[in-house]
Amino acid sequence: MSASELLGYYRAHACPLQWRGFLCALGDEFEDALSDAELTLLMSRIGGRFAQAHPLPDVDTLDALQAALNAIWNARNWGYVVFEELPDRVLIRHGASPLASALGGERIWAAGFLEGAYREWFRAAGMLAGLDVRMAAPQSADVADFVLSRVS
Repeated sequence: MSASELLGYYRAHACPLQWRGFLCALGDEFEDALSDAELTLLMSRIGGRFAQAHPLPDVDTLDALQAALNAIWNARNWGYVVFEELPDRVLIRHGASPLASALGGERIWAAGFLEGAYREWFRAAGMLAGLDVRMAAPQSADVADFVLSRVS
């Protein structure tokens, strides 16, 4: 078996079968009714609600925030996050989310869910005004990239 075949297998099994058909149909209906920009905004709002429903413990470092978020994601089989702190931004890389499997393929707007969740959690952790979390260009179906940086 190749690494590609193994990844395909794991990706296909990331969403329970009883939900896959429903969620794929829901994604199709969303795409028929809304633009990609509207869908990204909707998913971001849903992600914000998810984050509010799963509050963080008190954290005082970026490493502690990463560990707290990975505990939340791990408890739900939603992959994991890695932060990389740079002088002018924080890169947020979320790997192995079930979104592609659940919604039936690569739907760029689906990552809006993660964007909204991270935005809400960074706000709850004390993100300064003038900063925001934004989706970056996707690199693969298995990793969603975001950037926390100053907003102009």
